[in-house]
Amino acid sequence: MVDRSAIFSIFLAIALRTLYKSYYESSVGDDHAFSAFFSENYFQARELFRFNAEQAQAELHSIPYAVNDPAFTNLSIDVAILHGNPSQLVVHLSGTHGVEGFAGSAVQSAFLSNYTADSNSPTIVLVHAVNPYGFAALRRVNEHNVDLNRNYLTPEKFAKKQAQDPNQYGYQDISDALNPTAPVQFNALFYPKMLQIILEMGYTNAKKAVVSGNYHFQKGLSYGGSELESNHALIRDFIATHFNLDEITHVAFVDVHTGLGPKGFDTLDVKSRAMDSSKATTILFPQYEGPNVEDGALSGYDATVGQGVNGYETWFPSQTLTVSVMQEFGTVNSLTVLVALRAENAATHYDFEHRQSAAEALRDVFYLKDDSEWKFDVGTRGIAVLKQAIENLAKLDD
Repeated sequence: MVDRSAIFSIFLAIALRTLYKSYYESSVGDDHAFSAFFSENYFQARELFRFNAEQAQAELHSIPYAVNDPAFTNLSIDVAILHGNPSQLVVHLSGTHGVEGFAGSAVQSAFLSNYTADSNSPTIVLVHAVNPYGFAALRRVNEHNVDLNRNYLTPEKFAKKQAQDPNQYGYQDISDALNPTAPVQFNALFYPKMLQIILEMGYTNAKKAVVSGNYHFQKGLSYGGSELESNHALIRDFIATHFNLDEITHVAFVDVHTGLGPKGFDTLDVKSRAMDSSKATTILFPQYEGPNVEDGALSGYDATVGQGVNGYETWFPSQTLTVSVMQEFGTVNSLTVLVALRAENAATHYDFEHRQSAAEALRDVFYLKDDSEWKFDVGTRGIAVLKQAIENLAKLDD
């Protein structure tokens, strides 16, 4: 039986998106309005971020990030601080998943380009390229093959994860398909294998097996590592050095990602240690509705731990009201994303001659670089979510 309410919700959301887009087009031009803020590579993105930060008169910092790879020198995590109310903090992050950083970087540069100082608004901290190596090398992981969104755990939780059955959610059952130990020159055999896995496990369980995190196989996909990576530690130490954490009463983290959900729409995954997630979402993002609320996009993630922004909430005293938001922009279908991840990971470890082409193919599933409409959607929604977090942060304790 057709669910008429669901169909109506979809059409309503499309209509609202069209009206929203028309409004922005009348204000800033056509779909190409945001294209100028998207970059060809990490280094160009960083220069654009720095330029716009300086134009906005932000306090700009560059945290050196050294890796043992002569192909990638002069990397850094860059931070722009726009001072406002010192008791309220909004922290916006790009590039936690490296190659996904093109979208978040563009949002940050576009926001800075049109920023007007307001001493009454929260202090805004823009963290550019949490994972600069992954951004520059076009990898989703860092130089240790660690997925930073599976890595923010305490030593005790790492030990617990490593003591668990590696096949708890079925990762070991599908590892041979996910993690070939030979060059991947074509994917024809992978599609029927994944179809078989989905038929046997069910789509959500198969997805859970892939995304829940792997803490045993260092060269495998979704590897969470064995200790906290320096990416997180550098940002933690920076925040602790530059802010009096005991004086901060409200904090919101917004972390931008791509590759999940319907193309051009964003999914918000909101968490808070202080209140119910749905309440926090309603207060911070009252206009958030329609297919943007894509529960299917988040299915299978219930067993995932170690997400960066969730861990960042622990930097602040227990009485501080904290909220973490992951904003996911859809690009291509999830199987196409998985195929690209699998091929790039195999090339990195077993077929380095073809790594660059595999890396560029991976970039192309997370960054629709030739699609001006997608860039427009990312720019408008990315800035809208950041502005709403800024405007509504103080309302969380109403």
